[in-house]
Amino acid sequence: MKKLIVLLLCCLAFEPALADARELVLAYNVFEPWKKLDARGEPAGPYTEIVRELARRLGLPLRFLHCPLSRCLAVMQQGRADLMIGVRPTPERSRYLDFLMPPFANSNHLVFYQRSGDPRALARYDDLLPLTVGVSEGVSYEAGFDRDARIRRDASPGMESGFRKLAAGRVDALIVNASQGAALAARPEFAGRVKRAALTLDDRHPNRLALARRSPLHPRKADLEQALRGMVADGTVARILAAAGR
Repeated sequence: MKKLIVLLLCCLAFEPALADARELVLAYNVFEPWKKLDARGEPAGPYTEIVRELARRLGLPLRFLHCPLSRCLAVMQQGRADLMIGVRPTPERSRYLDFLMPPFANSNHLVFYQRSGDPRALARYDDLLPLTVGVSEGVSYEAGFDRDARIRRDASPGMESGFRKLAAGRVDALIVNASQGAALAARPEFAGRVKRAALTLDDRHPNRLALARRSPLHPRKADLEQALRGMVADGTVARILAAAGR
């Protein structure tokens, strides 16, 4: 009888996590070109496809929870979403996000944009100091830049609105991931109005999937990492990124 009671208590202890882990919830903030919405408004882009394949290998249906970056981080902290992709690790975030191994892509290349008619040189880091630099709300870039109190920043909800501020003269420069910046600068709205500066920065943190520590899937971290490791090893991740021209 005692053995039966112990067994029942063990089952009850594990049942909530198993019961809740019936789907994989991705906190989804648009971050073109890797996370975007297609013509039908459906999630698309290479990062999206990586998570779709991961969910398939885990045998879990995938649900998208659409949110701006700051809200996505909040729902991850609350355990209302399981995964994020394309978010940079910081000591603060690591308290509620568990960054999975292995990395799925190399570090980011950060560049700056100016207005096309701006004659000021932006080739050295110190050239930023007299300028107002546009950033995206909640985004971490490179550690030295993020900590530099000398930099005067102007935050926007996203890079698209940041480019609009730059084109309108409301900021002097804009920091952005190289691929994302190239895609946005080529849009008809911005083509000919902005130019890429010579200054670049490298974020040396490889890209890793983030699992919420309060997620019901967190006890299955080893399963997620095994599936991700298989995707990297068999070339699936490389093919997805190559197809998108990353």
